[in-house]
Amino acid sequence: MGKLPGATIADLQNARLFDMAVPRMYGGQQSSLRTLMDAVVEIGQGDGSVAWTLAILHGGTWMAAACYPKHVTDEIFAPGENTRVATVFMPRRAKTKRINGGVMIEEGIWNFNSGVYHAQWDILGIPIIDEASQIIDRASALIPISQVSLLNDWDTIGLRGSGSTSVAVKNVFVPNERLAFHSKTQQENFAADHLRNEPLYQLPILPFLAAKLVFPALGMAKGALELFIDKASQRSISFTFYEKQDEAAVTHLQVAEASAKIDAAELMLRRCLDDLEASTASGTSMPMEQRARIWRDAGFASRLIWEVVDMLAGASGGGFAQSANPMNQYWRDVRVAGLHGGICPNTTLEVFGRILCGKTPNAPLLQPHGND
Repeated sequence: MGKLPGATIADLQNARLFDMAVPRMYGGQQSSLRTLMDAVVEIGQGDGSVAWTLAILHGGTWMAAACYPKHVTDEIFAPGENTRVATVFMPRRAKTKRINGGVMIEEGIWNFNSGVYHAQWDILGIPIIDEASQIIDRASALIPISQVSLLNDWDTIGLRGSGSTSVAVKNVFVPNERLAFHSKTQQENFAADHLRNEPLYQLPILPFLAAKLVFPALGMAKGALELFIDKASQRSISFTFYEKQDEAAVTHLQVAEASAKIDAAELMLRRCLDDLEASTASGTSMPMEQRARIWRDAGFASRLIWEVVDMLAGASGGGFAQSANPMNQYWRDVRVAGLHGGICPNTTLEVFGRILCGKTPNAPLLQPHGND
């Protein structure tokens, strides 16, 4: 099944790109959100699967640093470990049982575990069940990869190299120290007390991780536009007198609209990052409406990016149909990236619209804070 080659992972590691979310106290880069975005967007222009894998592993590594106590993070980020952490929030199905000292995952399957082939740890979302078999909370369970079964079922039209296979867990005990309960993490009540004064590790989880999902596609859209403009000077428009596509007014309109939508998506995402960093720097909790707005912006930026790449693909001529055509790869990768449930525009727009209408957000990962 598709995954990145070892040489690519080595290149990313040697460039210390996997260290961007690792705290400085463990020898990491502890990079700003802007640095993360710039790196992922740049890589996305060349290869969507590499950018997607890097972005997802960054999120898992960030969660591992922020959401668990120091004696756990000491183990995760031990010297020389080159730590990479994959993550999936929602299981396809999971059966758990509370027992002394933690939770037993009796069985569970999680889809789309991007980057897991290259990770040492996996963070899997699980339900927390009471004695009446009712879900009373959810938690992010930190599990060594040795206890996770990779199902090798990633066979898709796009992002084929991301290795986003399904995984399964059976009869795995997760101690309380490796459980990050969502009722706490949604309030930024993170267990990493030793990082309490580091704003990077106080980010509100949902809007941060959602915005980050769009970075790879933004890079792909930029790459697609550059490719289109380059090829437009080398091909004609069939059944017209245009010997070069870039001489036609319709082409000028298309590239101008594409560049405007790319700029709009990028400006929205950068505003999201500015708001996230401003909130954590001030030490105040971000209001739910602002969280929802960032989530909405991530979904809407994803839609703008898809519109760009789909338009450019449609204007690329019959050669686009060839699977080896680079524009074809951008198109497939952006389409698959936009299918992620965390940035589905219908979901993000509905959630924000509900809040504007004075209703609850109807989203388990977006709950009121004390200041809402």
